[in-house]
Amino acid sequence: QEVRSTIDYGMTEEMVGRLASDDQSLLHRARLLKRPVHSSKQVAHESPLPYPYYMYEVAVPVLDPSKEHMIACIYLVRYRDAFTTEQMSDILSFSHQLSLSLLRMGIYEEMIREKNKTTQLLNSIREAVVYIEHETDELLVNEPLMTLFPEVPTTFEDEERSAFEQAMQALADIIDEPAAFERYIEQIVELDLPKDSLIVSIRKHSTYIQIYAEKIEVDGLWVGTMLVLRDVTKETEAERMKEEFVSTVSHELRTPLSSIYGFTELMLNKRFKEERQRKYLQTIHSETGRLTTLVNDFLDVQRMESSEHRYEMTTFDVVELAQDLIEFYDVSHETHIIDFEARGPIMIDGDAEKMKQLLNNLLSNAVKYSPNGGTVLIRITNELGFAQIRIQDEGIGIPQDALPKLFDKFYRVDNSETRKIGGTGLGLSICKEIVKHHNGTIDVESVVGVGSTFTIRFPIAVISTILTYED
Repeated sequence: QEVRSTIDYGMTEEMVGRLASDDQSLLHRARLLKRPVHSSKQVAHESPLPYPYYMYEVAVPVLDPSKEHMIACIYLVRYRDAFTTEQMSDILSFSHQLSLSLLRMGIYEEMIREKNKTTQLLNSIREAVVYIEHETDELLVNEPLMTLFPEVPTTFEDEERSAFEQAMQALADIIDEPAAFERYIEQIVELDLPKDSLIVSIRKHSTYIQIYAEKIEVDGLWVGTMLVLRDVTKETEAERMKEEFVSTVSHELRTPLSSIYGFTELMLNKRFKEERQRKYLQTIHSETGRLTTLVNDFLDVQRMESSEHRYEMTTFDVVELAQDLIEFYDVSHETHIIDFEARGPIMIDGDAEKMKQLLNNLLSNAVKYSPNGGTVLIRITNELGFAQIRIQDEGIGIPQDALPKLFDKFYRVDNSETRKIGGTGLGLSICKEIVKHHNGTIDVESVVGVGSTFTIRFPIAVISTILTYED
């Protein structure tokens, strides 16, 4: 319905504009009739000839044969002599050639648009994707695949093998156990798509990948195959830790329950001296406390995961709270020296009960992971507007490779020393959640065989800052 571009020769800009805009022009007649039209008329102008002459026009529409609408128009004008039959035949032939050329250009442009759209769609998918076109052997990959697997080349030099096979070989080279992956790819090449997905590890079990293949059909014809590769490291690790957790909890529950059941059965069926009874009762009390801690830790984790944890926020002196807790540890642990250094008050805003749970978990770990005794140092200081709590032990220490995962749920350092001590791997993850909800930070430094130091920092309450200024 409108002229988008013109290519002219021998015509002025005014003549072209009049031809395109005038509803009575030959061009518009050709558009309406969808066939060649021509006219002749006598003209008296000073230009291009200084005397009256005849002007002969012809307008030949260039039609899209599939839609029967005009996509272009050839307009020719000459003076004195009319167009011959042979010339008109040449003009019509040229219009057909031009029609085909324009259609090819349109198809090519549409292919480019579709390819760009496909590329954008593939890149919008978060998973790594490889698409193989069966007829052309064209290979399309998205940006997440290149990010996850930088080892995959962008150009392929082996002309005897398909680009897909060469790309998959690059992947096989970084897979820890490539045999299963190679069988999976072989089925895809043979157009026998596996029904199930495949999970493999890469780069020495640092990452886990789930692979599955999908058939792409157009009008019932299988035109290509899409291979999707998902990073399932977190899910795999979480599943592994949960399995370990179930095993650990089963063991941790069984041990105190067996002790409680055994000692109560003894005391019910036999009479013992008061000293022996007291010893048995102490064991039952200790195992009951251990059982209670285990159950509470498990319930805390469940509440945190479901966002049902509630915090009762007040302003309190963290030094006083720690003092009460440390007195209990000092009396109940004879094999350890509890050294407390602090000068209060240092006021913070928080949940006092959760803060007790936090300190109790860290002090319990400091004692538990120092099986040979030693000094446990607790120091609380005011550091530039933050309450800093440092808990240092002289225990077995933590390997450096375990530090990044130390606060993960269900994670436990796996060595002979920790297996003797036992535990669920929940305490430190709970500590991290409590610290996070108090806008604080928690860090750890450790040397194997020397000990560990946990440092916690909380913002000091405004009232504490005022008291400090008054001092």
